[in-house]
Amino acid sequence: MQFRAPAAGRGLMHVSSVALIVGVFGGAACGGKSQTAEAHSATIPGELQLPPRSPKLAMLGIDTVRAVSERVIATLPAVVVPNENQTVHVTSPVLGRVEALLAQPGDHVGAGQPLARIRSSDAAQATSDVAKAASVLNSTRASLARATDLYEHKVIAARELEQARNDAEQARAEYERARRRASQLGLSTAGVSDDYVLRAPVGGVVIERLVNPGAEVRPDNAAVLFTISSLSQVWLTVNVPQRDLAAVHKGSRLRFVTDAVPGRTFAAAVSFVSDALDPVSRTAIARAVIDNAGGALRVQTSGEAQLIVSDVATAAVPSRAVVTHGSDMVVFVALAPGRFARRVVVVRDDDGVTATLSSGVTPGERVVTTGSLLLAGEMDRVQ
Repeated sequence: MQFRAPAAGRGLMHVSSVALIVGVFGGAACGGKSQTAEAHSATIPGELQLPPRSPKLAMLGIDTVRAVSERVIATLPAVVVPNENQTVHVTSPVLGRVEALLAQPGDHVGAGQPLARIRSSDAAQATSDVAKAASVLNSTRASLARATDLYEHKVIAARELEQARNDAEQARAEYERARRRASQLGLSTAGVSDDYVLRAPVGGVVIERLVNPGAEVRPDNAAVLFTISSLSQVWLTVNVPQRDLAAVHKGSRLRFVTDAVPGRTFAAAVSFVSDALDPVSRTAIARAVIDNAGGALRVQTSGEAQLIVSDVATAAVPSRAVVTHGSDMVVFVALAPGRFARRVVVVRDDDGVTATLSSGVTPGERVVTTGSLLLAGEMDRVQ
């Protein structure tokens, strides 16, 4: 038996089917229009539009393009060394044996502060000479007083009085010599002693100690016992390859950066350039002075010296804003909230922190500094 639906039922089913078909095709048409509009906004050449609530927006960092009038033309290896104009190499002025050390490397010392204690025969001789000279001076002065009294009473001749005066004057001169010698050595003249205290001639930091207790020291071999330097200013020695020598001269500006003081740069000016190249490395030594009042730089700190020259104003962005796209270097410019444009740029210089650009962006525009690679991948996906 063949089943047939009632006429009214068949009519209802026909209307429902037509409505369903119209709904499906109508919905498809609307969806296609929305997708086409979204694809059009996402595929404008070189641009990308992210939805307002896209989580990718929170991953982006944006900075303003700056205008700079200087650029780095070379990055050279450099080392911090003591400023020799503020450095003293301390030797022993006496013969003797070191009994104790009173200062260590790294100690801050003032002028006159003890560095070492030395048992010295020279110290004993110097203080002994003072004591002897003082005794002779007192004796000759007493003799002169007696001779003067006797001459006034016409007991002795004028010649004897003159001799007494000469003796007293010689004794005074010898005493002054002995006293000044002891004073130069920093010895007390209160008595005879072989105890000698080696003192700092200037204030500063003890950057080197080359003596140990028990060591014999002599004044005639000029052996350095301590090196003291004021580190309020230090020297920066830079190895300059011959290809960069034409740009390095007295007064050239440098920026010194080092891992020892991260996030900070130190300005310096070249004060000396050697006239000869090292025969092995083919480099010349340049020297610059750095203000180190805070003591942030330590002796023998290594780093890089960036050679800076003045130039016409040009655009500068953080180095991390520049990424590679094929054979081009590009940045992403923020045109509006969530809207970004990819720009091809020409990098003039890049020191790893700041990149100067010859073309592609202008000062005042805003570029993506964090998340550039994310935008590059997203743009390649939708275009």
